[in-house]
Amino acid sequence: MKQILRNKGGRPAISEGRRKKYLLSLRLDTEHYFKLKSLVRTSGHGTAEVLRQLIAAGRVCERLRREHLDFISQLKGMARNLNQLTRLAHAKGFTGIVPRHAAIIASIEVLLKHLRNDR
Repeated sequence: MKQILRNKGGRPAISEGRRKKYLLSLRLDTEHYFKLKSLVRTSGHGTAEVLRQLIAAGRVCERLRREHLDFISQLKGMARNLNQLTRLAHAKGFTGIVPRHAAIIASIEVLLKHLRNDR
């Protein structure tokens, strides 16, 4: 009699390529140790994640802070306005909407530059 394979639930198995199975032991001198600790402190990630980011990209990106949330909420509001103007432009024509589009796009670019430079 054949057994019916049923899904028992639970978390799916991680693929072989994504499994973290290699352990790295590292000795650092005092200067490098404190530099690593300062990167960990400023980024908000753990030591292992900071080392993974350094290996993968050569730099460490910090987590979003509370100061960034204000920029992101402004960006969401501008995106909503841009979507509304786009709908209006499709309904009534592009000639009256172009100057407002340009102003919103310029302010979005300024906010994105602030976010990039601050991080």
